Amino acid sequence: MRSGPVLVLSFALSLSACAQSCGQERAAKGEGEAADAAQAPTPASAPAPVAAPALAFARDDQAYRDALADLDWEIAAAEARAEANPRTWLVLEKVAGLHLQRARLSGSYDDYAAAEDALTRAFERAAEGSGPLLTRAALNFSLHRLDRVEADLDIVAKRPVLGDPTRARIESMRGAVDFERGDYEAALAHFEAVEGLDETGTVLAQRAQWYWRHGDIEQAEALYRRAGSHYPEDALEPRAWTELQLGIIDLERGRYEDAFEHCRAGAGILGGWWLLEEHIAEIAGLLGHREQSLALYAEIIARTGKGEFMDARAALLREDPSEAAQAEADALIERAGQTFAAELERYPEASYGHALGHYLEFGPADRALELAEANHRLRPGVPAKIALAEARLASEDPEGARAVIDEALATGWSSAALSWTAAEVYAALEDEARAAKLRAQAKAINPHIGEP
Repeated sequence: MRSGPVLVLSFALSLSACAQSCGQERAAKGEGEAADAAQAPTPASAPAPVAAPALAFARDDQAYRDALADLDWEIAAAEARAEANPRTWLVLEKVAGLHLQRARLSGSYDDYAAAEDALTRAFERAAEGSGPLLTRAALNFSLHRLDRVEADLDIVAKRPVLGDPTRARIESMRGAVDFERGDYEAALAHFEAVEGLDETGTVLAQRAQWYWRHGDIEQAEALYRRAGSHYPEDALEPRAWTELQLGIIDLERGRYEDAFEHCRAGAGILGGWWLLEEHIAEIAGLLGHREQSLALYAEIIARTGKGEFMDARAALLREDPSEAAQAEADALIERAGQTFAAELERYPEASYGHALGHYLEFGPADRALELAEANHRLRPGVPAKIALAEARLASEDPEGARAVIDEALATGWSSAALSWTAAEVYAALEDEARAAKLRAQAKAINPHIGEP
């Protein structure tokens, strides 16, 4: 089972706009009651007790539903103000920002479309050279339209007077664009330029990701924790997202129990958020709790309709040789392909990476290669290079795979996925000495990589 596109998404989500005790008590109480029940004698006539979920975490989704409902109320109120004040674009910028916040929670392209509609209406009201340029840049970054981001940043940067918060947003977004394009030194320079201007949780998280991807885990974790401390108690989504990033750091290092603890903490903050629960589903599968993983993926598919989770459930089902499991897996793979085709039609740049994972796992190889090349042209950072190397290998082009994987290895990026993919490339080229060294590097980061 492949994983990865959501990691890219998580970095975008941190830019699109700048554990609850009762849930934890309920979870602890439930665990205690389950333990007591297990120790109590069972009458001979009583049915066998139902096993508790292998991984216990807050399942109450009230906080998530409340967060969406609050945003819906704010959006409706802002739209009413915009209609009552037809000569200003500022309220429509607020509407767009609220839709972007909702998109971070829902993951729905419908929310991005609503944000784009609000921005279109705002620019219709704005004078030439004005309007919600930075908000449009944030939207375009989230949708991976990197060329459009820079155009708006350049307009704002040329203004004669800029406050420190505005200068900080410009530097932050320029760094994010450079990061996606694989110019990591330039990205870090932009991130560090923000220091002293307007240090926010978002900026600290950007720097954390930079250090994480360059192998300095201690610094990355410290920066993520600092980022989390910047958010107020009621900022549930960024606080939960910060826990998720710490969890993904552990997940990529094969520390599955530690990764789950971070995800559980995130669920205690924002229970019901699919982005947390899909990682818990992945961890459950990796820890051998297959039935729980399958059940969680089924729930997440029903709530989000996302193809990547159809693929994840299908991959697990394919491990079951029964006819029913194989039939369901085939149906999910077909449905995922249809979902990705629709998303590629609607928002191609935002969909390349997600759809690519589907075709790399399930084929056909020529479609995977087509998407990998397009994704790499758009944002040629290391994740895109890894995917392109995989696609070229699947298309029986190991020399082409070596060319792009060597570029990735030269960046200073440190991950088990990079070293493992590079090992596969060099093994295909029959350079077993280099492949063995790269496998050892990958295993030093994540001892479980390559396991079935």
